[in-house]
Amino acid sequence: MTKGLWRARVDVPGVTRGSGFLVSERHLLTCAHVVAKHRKAEVVLGDSPTPRRAEVVTSGPWWTETAEAADIAVLELTEAVTVEPARFGPHTSIDLYSGQDLTSYGFPEDFERSGVNATRFTASLHRMLGRNVQLDAKDDIGIWLQEGFSGAAAVHAGTGQVVGMIKAAGDEEHRIGVMVPIAELVRHVPMLDEVIPLGPFGPRAYAELRSALRAASVTPAHVSRCLAALRAEVPGFPDHVDTVQAAAEALVVEVMSTSHDDMSRRLAAFLWQLGATESRHWVADHLFDGEPPGAAAPETDGAIVVCLAPAANTGEEAYDLTVWTVQADGELTEPVVTGTGLVHEAWQERVESAISEALDVMPIGVETITIEFVLPRAFLSEPVDEWIDHTDDDTPLGVSRPVVVRDLDWFRHRNPVSLGRRARSLRDTGRRLGGALRGRDCRHEPSDPGVFKAWLREDQGPFVISLAGRWAAADYVRAAVAAGPPVLIWRRPPCSAEAHEGGAGCAGGRFAVELAEHLQAVTVDSVARAVRELRIQAAQATDVHCGNGITLLRDDTRRRIIPLAFAK
Repeated sequence: MTKGLWRARVDVPGVTRGSGFLVSERHLLTCAHVVAKHRKAEVVLGDSPTPRRAEVVTSGPWWTETAEAADIAVLELTEAVTVEPARFGPHTSIDLYSGQDLTSYGFPEDFERSGVNATRFTASLHRMLGRNVQLDAKDDIGIWLQEGFSGAAAVHAGTGQVVGMIKAAGDEEHRIGVMVPIAELVRHVPMLDEVIPLGPFGPRAYAELRSALRAASVTPAHVSRCLAALRAEVPGFPDHVDTVQAAAEALVVEVMSTSHDDMSRRLAAFLWQLGATESRHWVADHLFDGEPPGAAAPETDGAIVVCLAPAANTGEEAYDLTVWTVQADGELTEPVVTGTGLVHEAWQERVESAISEALDVMPIGVETITIEFVLPRAFLSEPVDEWIDHTDDDTPLGVSRPVVVRDLDWFRHRNPVSLGRRARSLRDTGRRLGGALRGRDCRHEPSDPGVFKAWLREDQGPFVISLAGRWAAADYVRAAVAAGPPVLIWRRPPCSAEAHEGGAGCAGGRFAVELAEHLQAVTVDSVARAVRELRIQAAQATDVHCGNGITLLRDDTRRRIIPLAFAK
């Protein structure tokens, strides 16, 4: 035991019963069943073969009424030791180190004096057993967890940090085990909060961070956006992390930052962007006095959803208008404007008026308002971005605000699983759309519809599609929309015959290349703003600009009507 001197053998009178590990100069953790029915024990640490006397804690700050039922016991040495205690990983270690190698050192039969390492194993949040975690051996050879390992520390092989305590094990055939994770240990032994730091932050600062994050009221959608930004912007940020606490801890202990200052800046920016008072107070107390560098407050977004749907039972081609206002990522509630019996030729004037009405009732604090047009599939190329915003000096709507279209069929779909999965994939990974873009334009000869439909669905797609030239014809657009892409962008104006005959390259042929360049740093959540910038540029340039006559379809399973199902 030349390394990890904090590892301990735990003996009760006459027999070696298990293992434990030192957590302070006088305290060790072990399993309650190791010292069951005993008040005293002897502990052998790695610095000396001489046993040290200890008592099982049954009162005081290191004891709680719930610990024994959770199979957790604390031993208190009669004299303090100079051995350095075990180093704990973060509370979310099982999340951060999911699937990575863990190890343990115990004292099973035939190794009661020397101790032995178990074969390596893994743990995962997907393998929870109540509040405990299942352990799975990585191979069928080597010594597996067994009697004598109870109470031993489960250690992350890469960092040497304790991530939990071994509680039980299956037989040699099944090679599974059970571990009490750190958060559960702390729940039953709160004094551990006094000894567990997080990287450079001491135990008190770390406890205050967790308390601030628990108290913060942040919507799941906002958390998702913040995590997506981290994955895209921070090299080495773990893709599987999906909670605010795990993200904050990963920024401290997992991400390979160039310096302490770099780590502090990134952590402060993340906590600030959450927008919660509690997390910002923690930043002010422990990192920066005031707004940290690169942590501008996130924009407060909202949307006006304009739906034009065929009217039922009218006997003529007429449409019903419904308009909702939505703050942030809220769902649709009561409409703010309705209308019936609109003919197609009267859409523009009535909708422009309805949008003005809806803008009047939007809260003042909402900074960016996206206009979302939900239209029948045959009308998705309607130039709604060229309609007028009467609240902004009669400026074209697509210049004054982000404008997107959505497909009415997907909007009403009872279970749009495929669309939702692809949208979440783009959002949760923070994927940049320029790298994900696949297109068809004048460089590609039109194909059979079956071939086009197969191309759309390659690699579990479609995700981000662009169409231009002959490929922006109605049939191709309808087929692309039917495949359910979260992002579809097409250029409505056809290429001139002269451009094709000259061989110098047409606007349609350059569309995908220019669009990909513009979308290099753009995510699914920022694409509407990016396309608005293209429209602004195009309004000041020539008709060959890639933003000229551009339609953006952006869709997922949010902000839609949820059909109700009734039992028959």
